[in-house]
Amino acid sequence: MGALSSLYNGGKSIYKNQVRKSNLSDKYRFIDRSAKARTVVIILAGYKQPLWPFVFPKLARAMPEGVDVCVMSAGKFDNELEEICARNKWSYLGTATNDVSLVQNVAITLHPEAQVIVKIDEDMFVTDATIKDCLAYYSEVKASGIADPAFVAPMININGVCYRPLLQQLGLLEEFEAKFGVGRISTLGVPVTDDAEAARWMWAKTAPLEETVKKLKRSALPGLMAPVQFSIGLIVMERAFWELIDCFPVKRHMLAMKKSTLGADEEYLCRMATFHARPVVICEHALAGHFSFGRQYAGMLDLLTEHPEYF
Repeated sequence: MGALSSLYNGGKSIYKNQVRKSNLSDKYRFIDRSAKARTVVIILAGYKQPLWPFVFPKLARAMPEGVDVCVMSAGKFDNELEEICARNKWSYLGTATNDVSLVQNVAITLHPEAQVIVKIDEDMFVTDATIKDCLAYYSEVKASGIADPAFVAPMININGVCYRPLLQQLGLLEEFEAKFGVGRISTLGVPVTDDAEAARWMWAKTAPLEETVKKLKRSALPGLMAPVQFSIGLIVMERAFWELIDCFPVKRHMLAMKKSTLGADEEYLCRMATFHARPVVICEHALAGHFSFGRQYAGMLDLLTEHPEYF
């Protein structure tokens, strides 16, 4: 029995190492402008070009001093993004495989000195203080000993967890509910994530973000924590947690069948947060705007044309 157990454990270890190697490996092109900083900001981009003239100038203004920045594209190398990176002295990574988990794993691996990771999607709109406040809040919560976060995120307007407390802080919950029904906290089947009109309403009520963030109050530590799966459009986490959960999963069998793997990183990260008793903590005095979820995108592009001042 001992020999069989050793053989099984040895085979299991070999398989686990092979999976991890697969999760970290891809053909890629990397323009390295890093300074080997302790914190890296990785920005997932490449497929929502209409947002870039709005998103990237805000990110450039909001970037803290002394961090490395790497824009990453899954399944492509985009020359326009590389030009944006060159102007801002950021690195740029393009992978051969179109998988968001894989490109994030590769980007983190290419920044081995970074112990803190800020991950941002190309449809997230920040204020000048969003990234700095979330980084500081992660450190505060961690130091308090009250909670050991899996990750910290800001308040986000188009988000199934944040929108209700955000509307409560702004005194707008009653108005929202009169129009769209009970403001249920959920990442599934609620107007704020499914309905373009709800997304348009939220943006109209929370823009400009720089003015809205002044109305938000700092809560006592550790603040708001997500009770359900949380959208990871802008998060701060430690490299140690990414290593603890064995990086993001790459579903090679789905890629081989040309099936979408979008959302696999989010589902896994939130599941592992629960498994390891690491709460998702929301910084209630930081704010970011999420442009839309997929089914809202077309309607929100119309709003971008009609009211560019919101963004």
